[in-house]
Amino acid sequence: MFGHQNRVFSKILLAADISVGLMALALSYWLRTLVWLFPVAISQHFNPVLLPFPEYFSYFLAFLPIWVILLSWTQRYGEVFHLPATLQAYRVLQFVVPVGFLQGFFIFAFKLEISRPLFFGFLALATLGMGLNRFVLEWILRSRNINPHNQTNILIVGTTDHARRVAEKLGRYRRWGVRVIGHLSNNGEEAAPGLTVLGALSDLPDLILDRVVADEIVFVGSDITDVAAFEEMIKLCEDLGVRTRVAADFFPTSIARVSVDSLEALPMITFSSVPDDSLSRVAKRVVDFVVALGGLALFTPLMILIAFLIKFTSPGPVLYKQTRCGLFGRRFTLIKFRTMVEGAEDQLWEIRHLNEMSGPVFKMRDDPRVTPLGRYLRKFSLDELPQFWNVIKGEMSIVGPRAPLPEEVRAYSIKQRRRLSVKPGITCLWQVSGRSEVDFTQWMALDLEYIDNWSLWLDFRIMLRTIPAVFTGRGAR
Repeated sequence: MFGHQNRVFSKILLAADISVGLMALALSYWLRTLVWLFPVAISQHFNPVLLPFPEYFSYFLAFLPIWVILLSWTQRYGEVFHLPATLQAYRVLQFVVPVGFLQGFFIFAFKLEISRPLFFGFLALATLGMGLNRFVLEWILRSRNINPHNQTNILIVGTTDHARRVAEKLGRYRRWGVRVIGHLSNNGEEAAPGLTVLGALSDLPDLILDRVVADEIVFVGSDITDVAAFEEMIKLCEDLGVRTRVAADFFPTSIARVSVDSLEALPMITFSSVPDDSLSRVAKRVVDFVVALGGLALFTPLMILIAFLIKFTSPGPVLYKQTRCGLFGRRFTLIKFRTMVEGAEDQLWEIRHLNEMSGPVFKMRDDPRVTPLGRYLRKFSLDELPQFWNVIKGEMSIVGPRAPLPEEVRAYSIKQRRRLSVKPGITCLWQVSGRSEVDFTQWMALDLEYIDNWSLWLDFRIMLRTIPAVFTGRGAR
């Protein structure tokens, strides 16, 4: 399935899963009204109060944003069509179980009068409904493999190893009706092993007019040597209404993802080695803002106490401000609680030879500039609480690579600078991996690993791993 089709079916499945929630609520409510299904004793034990359906519907609407976020995190709809049924079922459970716990927590916290048969019936029906959605969509897609009139026959122009790899990728979509019917030689070179060669590029008019049924023609970009002939064949396919594609393998890339966009009518091929899902990035920003705002509200009393302790245990300001590098090197002022003596930066040259971290970063486990209170704050990462304000301002994220100093960035290698391609964060893979035990090279590798595999679900997992790391002091530096 090609990218556009994948996105379309992903949106359809997401909408179907949301609809399942509403239908599960309505059906479980209707079943609960059938009193004859429940003995009187059981019915009274499991909360005989049954609120009007509009009230349950209002609860569902209030919970819908969390429902959508959890669906996006757990289902990863762009991958779901390539997964076996067992793994799809596992992901459904990954969604339903947290939803059940969260809804149960809200019911308990706000003392909502929710019928327990309705609650558990809703979860069970939602699970079955989501499974049925995947079965139906899989059946629709597979049905294209049965009816030849719904299949997509593809003819590939190119016979090199590049063309063979394109054919192999297309072959992964065979169960959805995609068929590679053969190859055409474009440059007269010997064909790669295992390819069905139907002729040369000059034979294309005769082939598609009389000999084969071709729904699409794929030109392998690196095999295009005769531009004039290529333009002529594109015009022929345009006149015949045959869809044509160009496999953009002109430029070698190792980690960059290729996408095609358009500027008005001008097609633009995009190479990007950073996350480029606009909807997910918007969701990440919303999560950042909500978590940071909630964090400030929750920890304000503790932050006031820490401020008083800093003020009365060592001379100097409560907050420490420092210029750091953010997204693509943008400068911003990072704020945190002061954990060192006043004038600590001026003393750095005296102890720089004691640096325990390789690379341009200075790290020292028993730094003499750190105050007694500062050691405690650092051990449990309490000094970083004011950074919630940097997150609210949009300078940082909750999860992301640590914000570096400008002089550290100047010492980065070209590949290491890619860690600046996302916003810096309060927590990251480095922190939850025991940052004191990780050297500079491993640290950079962890940040790049985060960027290459970024998803909302990964952010959520890092947030969860941060909690025990903070409470046990494993994230101390």
